[in-house]
Amino acid sequence: MVLGRPVYSGNGYVLLDSGTELTKNSLLALAKHRVGEIFVRDSRTADVLVHPMIAPEVEALAAQALWRLDADGLANGTLSDEPLNHVERSINAMARELFPEALGEACVTGCLSFEDYKFLQPAKVAGLCICIGKSVGYDILELAELGMAALMMNVGYGLAQSWMMDQAEILTEKINQEIPRHPERGAEILKQYGRFTPGTLEAVLQHHERWDGSGYPARLEGEDIAPFARIIAVADTYYEMVSRRPGREPYMPHEAVEFILAYSGVLFDPELVRIVTRLVPLYPTGTTVRVNTGELGIISDANLGHIGRPVVRVCFNSESGTLAKPYDMNLAEPRHQHRLVETVNAHLPLLEE
Repeated sequence: MVLGRPVYSGNGYVLLDSGTELTKNSLLALAKHRVGEIFVRDSRTADVLVHPMIAPEVEALAAQALWRLDADGLANGTLSDEPLNHVERSINAMARELFPEALGEACVTGCLSFEDYKFLQPAKVAGLCICIGKSVGYDILELAELGMAALMMNVGYGLAQSWMMDQAEILTEKINQEIPRHPERGAEILKQYGRFTPGTLEAVLQHHERWDGSGYPARLEGEDIAPFARIIAVADTYYEMVSRRPGREPYMPHEAVEFILAYSGVLFDPELVRIVTRLVPLYPTGTTVRVNTGELGIISDANLGHIGRPVVRVCFNSESGTLAKPYDMNLAEPRHQHRLVETVNAHLPLLEE
């Protein structure tokens, strides 16, 4: 197998480049860094375009910028100009990805390593927030402002976030005390610097408020919560669920989206939930799946807008076994309404088998 795209570490550096053959050593490297997603070249889907709305290398730049900021003193509440310039450039690059037109799919993979969570998680949240903001109708400057708030949302954790990484198996009482304080502390830290807009500060302060008033720190509800903060709330929850967290394994994308749907109008702004369910693919292009009628295949089109009804490139069926000529099956068509995706990341036999 050969990589079709580069693989990045949690702090934004290239682990394996595109074109790398997957050997025992490269697989061990992927396992060591708990890489959650790779793109492998497959002749059966050579015509399928897998195009993330935010390119992985741009997402990696944001994680790398946050890592540099942290290494320069972020944990102590100190922000230096040079690392902040890197942060701003990375967010501006994210926003430019969606202009003049937003193409492709939102990234759906979370963090499988606790070490990656500190830098990669905010970068992923920032990317999804910018994609949501584009759907809302924000201009490029507003998207950069929103992305900056998402990337800096956890600045208030400071040293507490390091404790969480070191003691990931058990959240101590000290850490539990720190968690509710981090939005206010983060806003206070950023306020000391003249380069953060009022909208960014407001979003950092309110990103844990919830639609029904059950959030913190001020228990705001409904439209009293800043629009940017409402977007971050949905995006952050999504990536929280699809990432490995203390005491549990990550949820699949369709499970996380179903949770967000279930709490529409309770925890989340219903209008944003409507946008997210049409923006985040339940079954992303390139994913291998099993259909309940026995077919095995690769998602060749996520069919955004048709929730949970992708196009499957069928590579195996119970009648013919492995197919020399795979075919597409659009689950959104009425004739396939009885077919459902049954298993995600199913084992797909190779043509040579």
